[in-house]
Formats: sequence, C-alpha cells, structure tokens
Amino acid sequence: MDTKEKIVWEALKLFSTRGYGAVSVRDIAAAVGIRESSLYNHFPNKRAIFDGIVDICWAKAEEYYHSHGLPFSSKDDLSVFQGGGQELEETVLEVFRFFFEDPWNTRFRRLLTVCQFDDSRSGELYRRLYCQYPVEVQEKIFTGLMERGIFRTGDPRVLAEQFYGGVFLLLSAGESWEEVRPKITAQVRQFIGDHKTYK
Repeated sequence: MDTKEKIVWEALKLFSTRGYGAVSVRDIAAAVGIRESSLYNHFPNKRAIFDGIVDICWAKAEEYYHSHGLPFSSKDDLSVFQGGGQELEETVLEVFRFFFEDPWNTRFRRLLTVCQFDDSRSGELYRRLYCQYPVEVQEKIFTGLMERGIFRTGDPRVLAEQFYGGVFLLLSAGESWEEVRPKITAQVRQFIGDHKTYK
C-alpha cells in the first residue's frame, strides 16, 4: 500500500468510527505516521481525501464483481442471473458476500451510515449506493426472469424492493458473513420458491 492509499485507508477507518466532521487532516496524518504538511502533497484538503475514499471503494467493488463474472451495474450483461434454482441462488449469494466480507466496503458502508445525516454528500451516496442502485439492478434482473418465464409475471420493481428489503435489514444489523449467509440463503430460497413458475 503506497502512501496515498494508506492516507485513504486511515481516513476511512477514522471517518467510519468518528464521523467525517469530527476528524481533522491532522488526525489522519497522525494515523498514517506522516506530518500534516506531507499529507498535503497527496491531497489538497479533507474533502479530497473523502472523494479518494469514494473512488477507491467504487473501483474495488467494480473489480470484485467483474473478476467474479458478475455484473456491476444495470447496464452490464445480467444474463448470469437468468438461470433458476441452485444456479440463481449461488449467484445471488456471491453478489452479497462482497458487502459483508470486503474490508474497504464494510468500512465505507459504516462511514456513510454514520455520516449520512451530518454530511450531505455522505447521505446522497448512502441512498444511491445502498438503497437506489441495488433495487435498479434487481428490477432489471427480475424483468429478465419474468420475460424468460422463470418467474411469474408481476411488477419487477415491487419484487426488487421486497427482495432487497430483507437484505438491507441484514446489512444494517452489522453481522458477519458467517452469521448472515444462512439467513440470506433462506430468504433467496423462499423468494425463488414463491415467484418461480413450475412447468
């Protein structure tokens, strides 16, 4: 990890525990083990460090999904989700595992959760990344499953909100992947069983 990434990592740790407003550039420099003046060689201010966190966390998430053959956005090829039964279950679990296991993502989610009411940028990102974005992707997935006759016809947006609601609750509970995996597995199986067509 080079100095710039270490600055971002230490800032992420501080912001996610103390909040954005309660952390100074001096605090971040001390955590990295460099002088405050040296930190300014990499970032002009605290907001730029925050933006660096966003950029790195976004890039790491995109890298994870693409390296696992998974779509990162609703514009990507979603055909990996168009199977049924066990195949669909395993793919969904692989998608959500990242949210619980990746150390950057778990701290980033905590940062946005802690800061969403005090910092407008954090609130905007929290709503976009953890509320709107997943539902948009899942709506498109359910649309495809309905069009292929794998799921019964219905409102794909409502289905996406129903499905993600349970996952969001688990994300908010702060449990580990080992604790959450059986719960998500049960939810996925129940959901597929409730909506799959049987021919």
